Amino acid sequence: MDIQIVNFNLNDVSRQDYENSCNEIAQAFADLPGLQSKYWLADEENNTYGG
Repeated sequence: MDIQIVNFNLNDVSRQDYENSCNEIAQAFADLPGLQSKYWLADEENNTYGG
């Protein structure tokens, strides 16, 4: 099993807009062959997001 964690900061994007984007692309992740799970990360206080 492999795990990849990606962190990033949002510039000029609200948390709500970020969450809306995540919801829009969630199915694309669900359709990836062999992907067992996907986690979304959010630390609004430090403006750090990822998955």
